[in-house]
Amino acid sequence: MQNAVRRTSVAILTIRNVPDDLYDRLKARAAEQRRSLNGEVIECLRIALAARGPRDTEELLTRARAQRQRLEARSGRLTLAEMTEARREGRA
Repeated sequence: MQNAVRRTSVAILTIRNVPDDLYDRLKARAAEQRRSLNGEVIECLRIALAARGPRDTEELLTRARAQRQRLEARSGRLTLAEMTEARREGRA
C-alpha cells in the first residue's frame, strides 16, 4: 500500500505596485477583522474566487434557453422587474 504524499509547503506570492489607497483599505480591513495583512489578502482572494467558482455549463444553457423562450413568447420584451433582477444577479 502506497502512502499518500502530503504537500507541506505553501506558495509564496509577491504583489507589486499596489496603489496606496488599496493598501490602506486592506490594512484597515485587516485590523477590523483582527487579521494580518497577509491573512486579509488571502481571505479577499478566497472570497473573490469562490464567487466565481466552476459553473455548470449545461445548467447555464438550460436557463438561457428558458429565458429566450419567455422573451420570444412576448415579442422579446423584458419587464422592469426582470431587468432589475438580471442586473442584481450580474447578468446585465
